[in-house]
Amino acid sequence: MVKKPPGNRDENSKEIVAVVLSRKLSVLLAVFLLCSFASISGALLIPSVPHQARKLSPKRVTSIGRNHYSSSGSDNFPPDLKIPRHVAFICDGNARWAKKRCLPTAAGHIIGADRFIELIEYLQADGIQYCTFFGFSTENWKRSEDEIQSIFDLMEQTATKLSNRFPPETSEVEIRLLGDLDDSRIPEGLREALRRLQDASEKRRLTMLQSGVSSTRLTINLAINYGGRQDILRATKLLAMAVKDGTVENPDDITEEVFSSFLGTAGTPDPDMIIRTSGESRLSNFLLWNCAYSEIYISPALWPDFDRNCWEAALAWYQERQRRFGSRESLEERVEFNAMKKKQ
Repeated sequence: MVKKPPGNRDENSKEIVAVVLSRKLSVLLAVFLLCSFASISGALLIPSVPHQARKLSPKRVTSIGRNHYSSSGSDNFPPDLKIPRHVAFICDGNARWAKKRCLPTAAGHIIGADRFIELIEYLQADGIQYCTFFGFSTENWKRSEDEIQSIFDLMEQTATKLSNRFPPETSEVEIRLLGDLDDSRIPEGLREALRRLQDASEKRRLTMLQSGVSSTRLTINLAINYGGRQDILRATKLLAMAVKDGTVENPDDITEEVFSSFLGTAGTPDPDMIIRTSGESRLSNFLLWNCAYSEIYISPALWPDFDRNCWEAALAWYQERQRRFGSRESLEERVEFNAMKKKQ
């Protein structure tokens, strides 16, 4: 039997080059499809799973201390202390998600935007009343012009998706904007799209209030071109002007509640829980005045991977926290004690 001589090195090299080129072409094709058909790619990469509302702690209370929710000035306190009233999100990890898959950064932002829409449904199902999403910080201007432009383009598309999924004229979702949207660097189209969302939901809210009905189940704060320090500085300037023109007559009248009313977050309770994805352990200039007693949950998941299971893990973690607000007793223990005293 005659053995065939093995192929020479040149032939082997040609085969290797062919394989490498084939793989590169496959990656380029995947990128093209992902960026060209964002909605289709989102559906493929994020399977739609019906959300089942998590069964939370059965402990019920009839009242709650006003001090924690003083910034909201509202009497609509949550009936269950184990359900956070306000959850804030630092949506981090889009670029790393894309890099791990050899995709452009824009691909991570696309899937992250779809995750944002999906998560809102989970928050509604679990009875969350307020949520805040850190979309673009004042420090994000340090990124490349191309990435910033792609983020703004995607935000405008996401605003349309949000409006279609939760029509502001009819849904039980209210949209509020945080941050400096008057910045000339923000595209006019994006500013108009965001303000249309906010104006439409505000108009509906006022109409419902006039009819004596309040049907807002979830308020969504979109923090765009937002920074915690900048918000505090702006509030300080506004307060100084109020003192100068006599609106605030006595400096001794300036309390935490008064100062909070000058912040961009006025009317929204402090976040009970702040969730940061991607495993990073910092606040990144987010809600600095408001987070004094927020529970901070660090998720190892990158933002595009933060699915229903990740959300429920965060919620379960929150349920185990004992919130004391500087006291020796937890908030639950104080509420139960006050209820017992009333019965006596």
